[in-house]
Amino acid sequence: MVLNFLKQFNNTKKVFIPFKMYDFIGGPSTFMRNLKTYFDDVGYKYKSDISKSKHIFFPISYDLAFLKKIKKDKGAIIQRLDGIYYPQKHGASYQEKNKLIKDIYLNYATKVVFQSQYSKAQCFKLFGEKDTDDYEIIINGVNEAIFYPSNAFKEVPKTFKLLTTGNFRNLDMLEPVIKALDAISKFDFELNIIGPIVNDKLHAIINRDYINHLGSKDSHQIADLLREHHIFMYSHLNPPCPNSVLEAIASGLPVVGFNSGSMSELLHFSPNLLAEVSDDVFQKYEDFSADALKEKIIYCMTHFEKMKEVSLVNASNYSFKHCGKQYQKIFQNIG
Repeated sequence: MVLNFLKQFNNTKKVFIPFKMYDFIGGPSTFMRNLKTYFDDVGYKYKSDISKSKHIFFPISYDLAFLKKIKKDKGAIIQRLDGIYYPQKHGASYQEKNKLIKDIYLNYATKVVFQSQYSKAQCFKLFGEKDTDDYEIIINGVNEAIFYPSNAFKEVPKTFKLLTTGNFRNLDMLEPVIKALDAISKFDFELNIIGPIVNDKLHAIINRDYINHLGSKDSHQIADLLREHHIFMYSHLNPPCPNSVLEAIASGLPVVGFNSGSMSELLHFSPNLLAEVSDDVFQKYEDFSADALKEKIIYCMTHFEKMKEVSLVNASNYSFKHCGKQYQKIFQNIG
């Protein structure tokens, strides 16, 4: 009888997670795929039907009609926040774009999960602060069965193979890298780009002899290509916790980029590869200096053996096993 009670009690604590909604390209989808894989591998049970649970976990936002019902039933509403909209990048429309996210954050979420200290800083600045009991900081993780280092490429190469990955929507994601590389003549290199380039202005500036656009690839193909390269390039304005960077770290690559968003937080072991920007929570694209980035690229190439060694030592920093356990703990602690 006690066993039946425990089974029934545990069943009421199972959380609805809308995994089926996330089959597109982007950070939230990558996270949700990794979380589902982790839960399925460890046998952790969750609900796939919202009508069969009084608790919910979701990235960013969800239909308020359902959240109102869950709140009325005194269920748990756990919101995981990605990057939010802000005036420096999104102009006057940022408040309207944030409206639903902010409403859930302030009025519905019983727990908010931030991806990084920087993600928390963004939300605290624009939405208001939360009590420490009402939020957690859980840095993303990567599937180490897919992303892991190669033992090759430890010595200084004749030609540096540079790689960048992402969904290239904005100028800040490629233009500074190309401007910086255009100014380097001391080293031989090539830049390979993985992922869709959806901004027409970017198509115009990748017409360089040293650039190859490899198109979109799946996770296994990206991982294989990461292991075939020497340096990972990343340029993004105010990134909250970029999966591309975590995957490069897990693959043992030195990462060169800007000290923007969560980059110094994630790359605390190699701050000398990040070009300084400003101390603002929300930086502007005008703050990005291609010259400063060029110096960091040259530094990495000049000190490649040292930076590669540091990167390999820190390749296991962001395992999804650790990340998944922290989410599992939150769900198990639902009252």
